Amino acid sequence: MTQQIINSGDERAAEPGVDVSRFRPRYRALSAEEMLLHDKIKTKATELEDLFNQVNTGRYHSLAITSLEESVMWIVKELTS
Repeated sequence: MTQQIINSGDERAAEPGVDVSRFRPRYRALSAEEMLLHDKIKTKATELEDLFNQVNTGRYHSLAITSLEESVMWIVKELTS
């Protein structure tokens, strides 16, 4: 069964050539400001990872790195949706 996603008024979702889909096989083009923000997010995440790596490795360290990766993934998904 295919589920239709209804646009809630965000004109970005209506970009020509980009189908609305839960799995987004193709991403919309980001504006220059959005691309700058994307790059800042990735840079700050890398800086935070470098700080995390100053702590001894272990289970909690691994959980922290995984949480950082997940948070970056979700915020970038929000930015690019």
